[in-house]
Amino acid sequence: MKDDEGYFYFKDRKGDTFRWKGENCSTTEVEGVISNVCGLNDAIVYGVQIPGTEGRAGMVAIVDPTGELHIDQMAQELHKVLPGYAIPVFIRILKEMSITGKLVE
Repeated sequence: MKDDEGYFYFKDRKGDTFRWKGENCSTTEVEGVISNVCGLNDAIVYGVQIPGTEGRAGMVAIVDPTGELHIDQMAQELHKVLPGYAIPVFIRILKEMSITGKLVE
């Protein structure tokens, strides 16, 4: 983005981070860890509001078409490799991911 005086400014894409328990969390980094831990290709992390709290809690949508995901095992592994504030509070299990090619500003 460029202002009237010719200065450039960088703007984060909406949804690249979420702030939980006073910490900024990178959705991309958390997605990568979850995908590695689960051995699954598709994991989407985003922040969701919880009434009465500040910031956004992490939520992950994981594609598991065969029903082979072991949530207890995944949680144990995530606690080993992620700080507590970065571990998603909510998990959504999907048979498939709806993906579009349209970019939204």
